[in-house]
Amino acid sequence: MILRDPVHGLIAFEGPIESIVPRLLDTPEVQRLRRIRCLGAASLAFPGAEHSRFAHALGSAFVMKRYLQRMSRFGGDIAMADRIDEDDTRIALAAALLHDLGHGPYSHTFEAVVPGSKRHEDWTSRIILDPATAVHRSLRDIDPQFPTAVERLIHGEHRIAHLARAVSGTFDVDRCDYLLRDSHMTGVRYGLLDLDWLLGSLRLDVRPGSVTASLSVDGEKGLTAVEGFFLGRLYMYRQVYLHKAVRAAEAVLRALFRRLAQVQAPLGTPAPLAAMLRGEEIDTVAYLDLDDHALESALRAWYDARDPLLRELAARLRDRRLFKTVRLRRDVPVELARERLAAAFARAGVPTELGSIDRVEIDAYIEDETLMVRSGGRLERLLDASPVLRGLSRETFLQYRAIIPPEIRPQVSVALADLTDLA
Repeated sequence: MILRDPVHGLIAFEGPIESIVPRLLDTPEVQRLRRIRCLGAASLAFPGAEHSRFAHALGSAFVMKRYLQRMSRFGGDIAMADRIDEDDTRIALAAALLHDLGHGPYSHTFEAVVPGSKRHEDWTSRIILDPATAVHRSLRDIDPQFPTAVERLIHGEHRIAHLARAVSGTFDVDRCDYLLRDSHMTGVRYGLLDLDWLLGSLRLDVRPGSVTASLSVDGEKGLTAVEGFFLGRLYMYRQVYLHKAVRAAEAVLRALFRRLAQVQAPLGTPAPLAAMLRGEEIDTVAYLDLDDHALESALRAWYDARDPLLRELAARLRDRRLFKTVRLRRDVPVELARERLAAAFARAGVPTELGSIDRVEIDAYIEDETLMVRSGGRLERLLDASPVLRGLSRETFLQYRAIIPPEIRPQVSVALADLTDLA
């Protein structure tokens, strides 16, 4: 199988071992990922951000293929326990492809806005382990142990430590693909990382006192690629993932789902979603009926709902009449900001469900003791080798805002005047 991809160019999965990828692609559970946007509501701020979880899954599997090819060069130099055999290769490719199988409509947005929603990682496990799914049957037909092995690897559990980190770690294949893909599709050039050099600089080393191999990057050039990874990640959070219009759209969705939980779900609400809003458990088959198409069809039904608040929120999303934001100082207590905001809403006669305080902190650097730098024949920690990463390790990026309907922005601005960040 050979495909064209806007990020990686030609993507190929060929031969009997790699055939596990096209085999899994043909399952309904993986095809469903075509109907789920990677970045949820971000297309309301970045018109090109319409790419799907399906494209990202393929990209992640291809990055895994490249990682495995790189690791194969060290096969004769490491202990047998660290060598990746054919079954490990199949399991790794499957795990990379299926790691996001459990995402709901609008991806991360769904689990953030639906009250009581399970994490997508939990749904991924349920889908892979459920004997009723085609994904489970496809894996089981290769080997009865494969469904469990793939599910465990997705959660970072495998006898080969560096392979586990490649699926669930700081520099995993998921992050390497989505930073490149999200940057390309949004038109934001800050998330670009030198994947070729990062992969090409990887080595396997056995540290003193250890019997298993771990990853390192070779020299300053490899370290530069690692620094670029962290800088790209930080810039994408600042420019895309926490963009004020994206967060405002998510706030409208959150308010809409809160209202749905308070009133009887109107006709047109997908049955699995209505059950979730009532706090009921749903099975895997019901959950797999939820995708972006189902949610957007429901939005059309809610657009004509009898409840005026539900109707208003659905109209705001459909017509892109989003909430606005007011920046708050980082030293302002969240409870104080909420109290002031609630009082302002009460004075304006506006339902408090339409407002929220949004405070998100992102560490600029994620400590990773499993990746080292080889320089001059010795291994160093990333922080010891890189002044750039030491600087990032001391920084926390904060987005702190009040999110409100634009109609009452003047009143809210007055009420929060001494709490705002005008910089």
